[in-house]
Amino acid sequence: MQPYRQSQQYQRYRPRRTISKSRILNGLILVGIVFVVYLIGRSVFSGTQEVESVLPNSNAFATEQTNTTGTNQDANSNINSAANSNVNTNTTVDMAGADDFDLTGCTGVLSRGKTAQKRVSLTFNVGTAKEGQLQTVLDALTTNDTPASFFARGDVAENNPDLIVKISNAGHPVYNLSYNHPHFNDMPESGIAEQLAKTETAVSAKTGKTTKPFFRPPYGEADEDVVTAVKEAGYCPITWTVDAMDWSSDYTAQQSKERILSTVGNGSIILMQAANSTTAEILPDIITQLKAKGFEIVDLHTIFTS
Repeated sequence: MQPYRQSQQYQRYRPRRTISKSRILNGLILVGIVFVVYLIGRSVFSGTQEVESVLPNSNAFATEQTNTTGTNQDANSNINSAANSNVNTNTTVDMAGADDFDLTGCTGVLSRGKTAQKRVSLTFNVGTAKEGQLQTVLDALTTNDTPASFFARGDVAENNPDLIVKISNAGHPVYNLSYNHPHFNDMPESGIAEQLAKTETAVSAKTGKTTKPFFRPPYGEADEDVVTAVKEAGYCPITWTVDAMDWSSDYTAQQSKERILSTVGNGSIILMQAANSTTAEILPDIITQLKAKGFEIVDLHTIFTS
């Protein structure tokens, strides 16, 4: 058996044939020529089809990115409808108000507007998906021909879109109150950006308008890092001069009204709750007495820019 194994082993290790360098070179040249001919033929005969197939995919990718991120980059984007559909839906977000507000003048958290004129601004937080007395509040503003500014949470816009639509249809701007009202001082920059972007997407989808340029930090908390992150996202942080405390069970309707009227001054930003029963009760008299004191009631954009 040993001679057989040796014979097998010997056959495994046959000497390799020597290939000359010239043959290798000639082979490489031939391969190169074939490849060049292939590229030329592909360019001549298939170029048009490839361009036509690439362009639709590129547009679809750009649209998918816009729909998925929902961020604040370019609100004037065209959004395709569902996949495999031949119908395109063009959704335009109105950037009016955001484009002509100079963020360079927003050096920190603003709690009061310009004081040169006797003006005040009524602002309302939309912090709950329950409609409550919202319609009564809107009716009081409409009846008294009074502008106001609203700040809405993103989750509220998602859970009760009709509420946001009612505010917008009444002619009032809806600004950013974060997505679910966290403490921004405890959040990283990425978390802040996400909160703002999700709210922008949720609200603008219902109103057709951007939530920029104003953002109200939850609980009025905004340190330097928050201010920087908010401004980078295209917003100016706005708090308030007077809190009506209409949300607190420790305050009666009369006390909330007196709190506003006793502390209001030029440039004051007044904070109330949009759907609160106390707010609905005192708002008509608040408007009447502010005007009687000689105050012009304007929206936020006006109190900061005029």
